Amino acid sequence: MSAPAQPQESVNAMLAQVKAASGGRLLALHSDLARSPAALAAYLGLRRAGAGYGTLDPSVGAAIMLTVGAVDGGEYSQAIATQLAIRTGMSPEQTVAIRAGHVDEARTAALLAVIREAAANAGVVSQPVWATATAAGWSDEQLIDAFVYIALTLFVDYFVNYAGTQLDVPPAPPITGGVEK
Repeated sequence: MSAPAQPQESVNAMLAQVKAASGGRLLALHSDLARSPAALAAYLGLRRAGAGYGTLDPSVGAAIMLTVGAVDGGEYSQAIATQLAIRTGMSPEQTVAIRAGHVDEARTAALLAVIREAAANAGVVSQPVWATATAAGWSDEQLIDAFVYIALTLFVDYFVNYAGTQLDVPPAPPITGGVEK
């Protein structure tokens, strides 16, 4: 059996891209991912897919990540998604409400119901929940694009648990009621 082909991008080049996309700071997550070019490339690929090809506004992506992190109990992803959401104009109180499953705007609530169900059920979403989201104005393309954010959040949450990555960003504010694990 021959040795695997060298990655097309060096770890340093990938880390430079992650650093640029992350406000100039590498997190413990990124350092731990960099121990494997394949893991770092997988993470970067999900980020690139959402940013480069996705149809969803960054605030919607952040809301999706907040929701998934709350459902699966991902402390790291909730902390990161809270910062991202605030950068898109959300208040800290709005980030907590989203994580708790309290969204007043009907269209966003319909989307996040799909996300919550998918995150809680290994991707399975009931037809009525999906239909409610499409009736609220979300296209099938947007609902499928949302899966990229689900995958990215699950990737981060599973990886930090797997690698024992320590939280090195301010934790998300606590949820006083709702779905947080």
